[in-house]
Amino acid sequence: MRPLAAIARPELREIYDKAGRRFRGPAVAMLAAAGSTDPVRHGRQLVAFGEGVMFDAIAGAGAMPSPEELREGLRELLAGMLSG
Repeated sequence: MRPLAAIARPELREIYDKAGRRFRGPAVAMLAAAGSTDPVRHGRQLVAFGEGVMFDAIAGAGAMPSPEELREGLRELLAGMLSG
């Protein structure tokens, strides 16, 4: 199944929504505990960051990021979320 198929096939939407909650819920809880001023929005963004990195490395034109590149990107993302 492809995620974009949920646009044309509503019966798939619940499957993808449920799968997404498995990642967003813990991300929201972690960011709330870390002091995020908007943990729901930041949780969605954190998950989107991970999904984007995976998509770019697998299906996009990007190269596989190194562990250090992943750590630095995540560090920058979290610093922005938790700075204000």
